[in-house]
Amino acid sequence: MLEIKAGHHRVGIYPALGGAIGYWLCQDTPIFYPLINSHLAQNANQIIAAYPLIPYSNRIADGKFSFEGREYRLDKNALNEKDAIHGNAWEKEWELDSFSKNSVLLSLDFDPAKNSKQQWPFSYKAKLKYTISVTGLSVRIFFQNTDRCNQPVGLGFHPYFPRNDSVELGFTAKSVWNNGSNGLPEGRMSIDGRWAFDHMRALSKDEQLDNCYAGWDNFAFIRWKHLNAYLTMTSSRMFEHLVLFNPENQPYFTLEPATNMNNALNMPEISDRGMMILKPGQTVQGDILYSFSGS
Repeated sequence: MLEIKAGHHRVGIYPALGGAIGYWLCQDTPIFYPLINSHLAQNANQIIAAYPLIPYSNRIADGKFSFEGREYRLDKNALNEKDAIHGNAWEKEWELDSFSKNSVLLSLDFDPAKNSKQQWPFSYKAKLKYTISVTGLSVRIFFQNTDRCNQPVGLGFHPYFPRNDSVELGFTAKSVWNNGSNGLPEGRMSIDGRWAFDHMRALSKDEQLDNCYAGWDNFAFIRWKHLNAYLTMTSSRMFEHLVLFNPENQPYFTLEPATNMNNALNMPEISDRGMMILKPGQTVQGDILYSFSGS
């Protein structure tokens, strides 16, 4: 593990474990929540607090999709799941490009021909830069299509946050996708009632939520009242979706900026699904900034 730090902030990073963050602490307060997620097959029994979503966010139904006239099938990469989930960058070992007291730059060159598993059918190069300051953490994701053909691409970031009865959450978006029991989007809904966070409100441990918001305005606010602490999350405009996962009776929740909606590869009829089509050699880059203030 590598550690970067600034002021009271310390961040531990695993280059060999999908470029994941193992912890982010302000003094002894965890800002990202480290946990063992046995759901992710490659990272089973490893403590992870956040990880990148490359080259797509969330699920691909049954691991199948078609693109430009060809059919593709991906291997399952989560336990007890029939879908492919969260891309494959979190399953790979990243290279260390540079390392300083407050910054780490990692890179990943993926070639499907060199992989025994069907994780993704296209080659790409990704870079991941973490920078810590006295006010917070920035995450930069860079992606280049290194294949000879066009490639569908979605990017995101998946942090876990600590949750208790005093956590409040606020953000705005244009609509929300209702997930079925299979975790896949069934229909778009207006945002009201239990799905509404435009007026900041408590996030209850008894309130099961697993939804993707569309038309997110790239700003979210989290407040831990018992700590007299808060965090703001801002991002580049390309992250037009926001996934909120609030599992019932668990000590954490996730709030995941993403370019694409869930199962976007299988929903080409949705004009704002968020998949980017990159030509050979084309690149895209996005930033997410987390600013933390605590007593």
